[in-house]
Amino acid sequence: MSKHKLIELQKIIEEKIGSLKEEVEIGTNVKLNPLYIADRQDEIEFLQWTIRIIYSILNRGNDERQQLGVTKKRLEMLETIEFEKTLQERVQELNLKLKESNNLRESDILINEIDTLESILGSLSDLKYGDKVCAIEVAEADNNYQQANRLRKQLIKMQDLETEISAQCSLNWRNTIGSKCIKGEKFFI
Repeated sequence: MSKHKLIELQKIIEEKIGSLKEEVEIGTNVKLNPLYIADRQDEIEFLQWTIRIIYSILNRGNDERQQLGVTKKRLEMLETIEFEKTLQERVQELNLKLKESNNLRESDILINEIDTLESILGSLSDLKYGDKVCAIEVAEADNNYQQANRLRKQLIKMQDLETEISAQCSLNWRNTIGSKCIKGEKFFI
């Protein structure tokens, strides 16, 4: 049985944090450039932020959603899409800040965070589609074009389903936020 993609991603991020901490320790001991060390420490903070996002998504009321008839696979897709959207929105926000930034150090930090978040999104994409893409390449290398086309159709079907779920999430999110705004409730994103 395959593990939840966000749990797999969390493990990858935790390993990256561990190696960056070692790098910071070694760099501090051999007195590397303080800006280099600061960049690695910033990257650790960015990665820890993504871990907190994963925790918050996974620890939300999954039981409630499953009682509403949402399958585990669909729930995983919902959670993965929510995580992706959160990171994509953060990247957009950082890009806007970067355009407005007049400070070289601040720009470096923003670029570092954008690169880190885009790298995480890339890792997630690899976890989601890597096996299918690899299988397609193997089938094509073996001149088994029927198999490659079948796998390609499965991949497209999976992406279409994600697009559909994503659209539903956006609609549900807007409706939830809108109704809370109408009722005067406070919420934080």
